[in-house]
Amino acid sequence: MSKKFAAFDMDGTLFRSGLYREVVYELIDLGALPSEFIHNFADKEQAWKKRLHGSAFGEFEEAMALAIDEHLPKIKISYYELAVERVVEKHRENVYVYTRRLARRLKANGYKLLAISGSQQEIVEPFAKFYGFDYYIGQRYERGEEYLSGIERKTHTGKGKYLKQLVEKEDLTFKDSIAVGDTSGDIEMLELVDHPIAFNPEQRLYETAIDNNWKIVIERKNMMYELEPDAEGQYRLHAANPH
Repeated sequence: MSKKFAAFDMDGTLFRSGLYREVVYELIDLGALPSEFIHNFADKEQAWKKRLHGSAFGEFEEAMALAIDEHLPKIKISYYELAVERVVEKHRENVYVYTRRLARRLKANGYKLLAISGSQQEIVEPFAKFYGFDYYIGQRYERGEEYLSGIERKTHTGKGKYLKQLVEKEDLTFKDSIAVGDTSGDIEMLELVDHPIAFNPEQRLYETAIDNNWKIVIERKNMMYELEPDAEGQYRLHAANPH
């Protein structure tokens, strides 16, 4: 019998930051990247931190990803693996309360938990395992003898494709399925399930959720709020506590 599932984005949905970004910061601290590396995205990072415009965060993320892609052949595998270990050790409990509780409750109710992330497979796997996920997909790098050599699989986009592959491979069912995401990169995944949740959504995802009557959840400080449409499509706000 096929089993129900819940698919979660990781960065900004379960994890409060970006696993991908934290690995980059650790590589910089380790001296595994040239000192001038940060200049590739420093101005865009400041634009994001100062909230100068609505697309600042996306531009920063894109600039960092492009810079890393270009420097892969210069990154030693040993430094990369050490950076991943440090991120897991330092940050694995830096998660949102709502999504952590939701994952635990669904797991207890027999759901299979799927993590589909744009971060690297090596960091997604231990992080997802720590929270009881059954399956996990992340970006995968090719490896040479001593250095990273290229990109084997990109997962920043195309999450719907990866979700379909997992559902077919693991004999899961879309009936009563759930997915949670926070950015426009998650829309394709959210569109496939019966119960999509836009969690702390950025603007494009928020607009898509409103257009499609999806649940919206906001977590701020020690409070969580759910926005759900009624029969007339009007959204109602109430406190959330998914034990």
